[in-house]
Formats: sequence, structure tokens, C-alpha cells
Amino acid sequence: MTDESPPTPVPGPGTLIERAIPRLVVNHLGKSREALAEAVVEHGRLMVAHEPRLTVLVAKTLVEHLPPIETWTGAIFSYPEDGMADDVVLIPREQALEACDRWPSMRRALSEPMPDRLDVVIHTRFVGLVISLDVEPALPVTRKQAEAAHLPTHLLFAKGDSFVSVGDPPVDESSLLGAWTEHRRLVEEHCDEVLEDLRKVAARQELADCVGVVLQLGEEGRAVSVVTRDQARKVLDFQPFLARKMERRPATGKAADGREVTAFPIVVWAKGHLSVQSRDIVTRA
Repeated sequence: MTDESPPTPVPGPGTLIERAIPRLVVNHLGKSREALAEAVVEHGRLMVAHEPRLTVLVAKTLVEHLPPIETWTGAIFSYPEDGMADDVVLIPREQALEACDRWPSMRRALSEPMPDRLDVVIHTRFVGLVISLDVEPALPVTRKQAEAAHLPTHLLFAKGDSFVSVGDPPVDESSLLGAWTEHRRLVEEHCDEVLEDLRKVAARQELADCVGVVLQLGEEGRAVSVVTRDQARKVLDFQPFLARKMERRPATGKAADGREVTAFPIVVWAKGHLSVQSRDIVTRA
């Protein structure tokens, strides 16, 4: 990466390298190529529409210290021909494997979970899809955890969008969804500022060693910057799932026009919640 070729966002909203990896398509009724293609497009729409719900369900398992994400499977069932509402659930992987006994290829795909990713089964128009999703939950932060992160005292007592409580209160789905939505909005709003800071540090710091940060901890606690992974690690120590997301080496790939693209991690701390998200940036023409 050079000053002559600074990082820039990849065109297109929410495009993320390897965020969703299709693993298998099952054509249950031998549909035509055209009908199969239409069903796959519908799979994508359903994944986008129901990602918030699946992410909230995963967040609850993490907050409630339930078994790891690899032991669960998401499921989205859509019945457009019957006019019924979509079903979106999180079930133990063992149950999903039992349900797939009739389809050996689907069972094999679900038998090989990927670390820290959620396998999702999507079924619509008699076509099944298994997809591996890199979820980005926003997890609640307590004041005790914030103190351990050595944040300034005035931020610990900020009102509004700061910390939820001193203890570990029950977490409801609406607060998890609200935080997830706000974190996504903040990343979109401040992505250009993060990239501008990244340009400044590019000459002295390797991209793979950098992490973006977006903080909104009350009226007096806003910040957008780029820090080293060592600095970001101190903030994420109490959230192992998020720490592992940040520690992964950035995925790379090619944009549609052939340019080199890297998934850049961004730590977000807002609405009393913490998340690690990523955005694709072009690093070389």
C-alpha cells in the first residue's frame, strides 16, 4: 500500500469479503436452471432480510454463556406459495443434522463447522442452501468491564448511549437489535473518517497490523481513529469472541474490476455495546 494507491471503499453497500460463504445448494425437486437461479436470488434476499434476527440470536447465546457458536445452526424457512410468514430460528446442530438425514450432501456440509461462524440453512421454493455466515453481534458492556479497559472516568458515568449497568442485567432482544442497527449505521457514517486516518498511518504501519475504531460513549466521548491491534486488544480482552474476530488476519480478494481488496476490521463501542465489524477496502489498483 502506498500514498499513490490509498485504501478506498469498495463500491456497493455492505459488501464484505467472505462474510457469507455459500457451501451447498440442494435442488430437492429437480427444478430447471432458471427456477434454480431464481431460488438462489431469493436465498440472498432472505439472508439479508433476516441477518439482524440471526445475529441477535447468536448474541444472546454469547451473553448467556451458552455453548459456542459452532454448536448452533441458523435456519430460515420461507413459504411464498402459501403466503405464510418466514420462520427464523437457531437450533442445536445435532437437530439440524437429524433433519437433514434425507439429504446426505447437506448433512455432510453441516458436519464440518467453520470456527466462529454460523452455518445457516435457507429453504424456499423447494431449494435448500447451506451458507456460512460471519456474524457481527453487538455485545453489552458493563461498567465493571469498562473500568477494566481503563476508559476515562467521565465516560463511565456518561448518560444516554454509554453503559447499561454495573452488573450483568438480563439482555432482551430489542436492546441487542437496537445496538446492532446503531453500530452498522455508525460504521457507514464514519467509514470515510476511518479510511482517512488509515491513509495517514499507512506509511509507517502495515495494514494487517491496523484496526479502525469508532467510539460513541455519551456526548463527550466520540472518537474515530485507527490504532494498532495491540491497542485494540486491550479493549476486547473481556469479549473472547470479538477478540478472535479482530485477531484474524485480514481476508483479501479481488473486486469485480480486478483491484485487490482487503477486509478491514473496525471496533465499534456505542449504545453500551461492543462489536467488531469489517469493511472491504481497495488496497491496490
